[in-house]
Amino acid sequence: MIEQKQSVTLISNHKPVQLRIERMAIHHRMKILKTVKANGSKFYLFFYQNDFITGKSIEVQSGSLIEKAFQDGIVLNAPHPLITKFLEPHTIVLKSTKHVLQNIQKKYSPQEVVFIFSYFDSFLPKEKIMQLQRKYFYEYRRNGQLRLAFQILMVALYADFSTKWAQELSNQLEFQKVKSIYEWGGRELHEADPLYAEINAYKDLASNKTYLDSLYKRDGRKIDHSALTLKMYLQSSHNQNEQSLPAIDFPLSNHERALLLWNMYSEAPHLNVLRKQVFQSLIELKKTTEAINLLASRQDEITEKECEQMIEAFQDLETDMDAIELTLLQKCLCVQENRRHLPLLLQTLVPKLLERYDIDFVFDWLKPLYEDNKDLPILTTIQTMAEIQDDPDKQFQLGKLYHKLSQYDEAIKCFDWEMEMHPTDPTPVQWLTKVYREMGKIEESNTYMSIYTQMQRVSN
Repeated sequence: MIEQKQSVTLISNHKPVQLRIERMAIHHRMKILKTVKANGSKFYLFFYQNDFITGKSIEVQSGSLIEKAFQDGIVLNAPHPLITKFLEPHTIVLKSTKHVLQNIQKKYSPQEVVFIFSYFDSFLPKEKIMQLQRKYFYEYRRNGQLRLAFQILMVALYADFSTKWAQELSNQLEFQKVKSIYEWGGRELHEADPLYAEINAYKDLASNKTYLDSLYKRDGRKIDHSALTLKMYLQSSHNQNEQSLPAIDFPLSNHERALLLWNMYSEAPHLNVLRKQVFQSLIELKKTTEAINLLASRQDEITEKECEQMIEAFQDLETDMDAIELTLLQKCLCVQENRRHLPLLLQTLVPKLLERYDIDFVFDWLKPLYEDNKDLPILTTIQTMAEIQDDPDKQFQLGKLYHKLSQYDEAIKCFDWEMEMHPTDPTPVQWLTKVYREMGKIEESNTYMSIYTQMQRVSN
């Protein structure tokens, strides 16, 4: 609509690789970018909170956490301004899986390490991930750190609830006291195990929005907070006030705001406030073709202001008339409430159509509008033109109608024909003089003026 592609550069083996972004999933503390390489293969970039972890060219396995992230997480379709904001500070340098493990073990807690590696279940053997889980679990257990050991079990069960060893150990008596915290949830769980509390909150985002809002604000996670705000807004069932667009945590340029509105509208086209806001943004950005198509796709009432802006868009030389969705536009103009706009709209639109299509096409396109509008001058004109276009005795009349609609080239053809059919009649010559002058072709106009003057003398 506004722009077709959004990309990111990955440094791999000291060489830049351009990746086209398709989507980004925000799932708990992970962010996963689904991208496409130049050869068409899928490439996934993994981030923990805002830190780049690794990237892999993979086929996503059924039931994997990557699949769950794009099914259950907050998904942003590219191009999206929040993806741009998220990637701005990043230098994406790809490292080997071995170096990845070493780096995250230095930077994050064992619980976070296990959590991060759980998302690699589409390209790492399950046994390798389980070995990592067991390693940290037994280290904590040997040290008598039962609460931390249980946290590892909960991450393991989150990643794959069918993990037998984790199920059996979590049910042992020594863990019953700490297990009760997870069963009760609430503030105690938030304090005892913030990571799992956040995981648990994703089961019902609407009910846990207040908690997640405070968490994201506290930790400065602006992307997460803004994405959650947008998702909750789009899922809201109440009828929003026209001024109640959600506020996100980033300043946006006019272009970014239009892009954000378009993404929101694509997900929730039923929200009237979004339809109006997107149209206004497109008009402001001079995206006139897209604005017309959006207004046409709404299939509802066009306001007076929107009608004026639509007329201006048709008159704009930058508007690509070949890209206008004519079927949608026709249906939109047939909406009962929009018939009042037809005199002004068609006066501008019909000449534009005649520049690209023959009279038969334009007449057929207008047919659904004739009902209840038979006396509308522009419709009467087109109908007359369609009826007389093949009549050799009506070419002079047809030429005047083409001239009336500023179709000068077609008018000239008609007057030329009339001049050949009636070589002694100065009237078509007079009209050719007039048409060429209005086209700014002064030399041609003067030529026909001379012919006209000479014919006048002869006739006298």
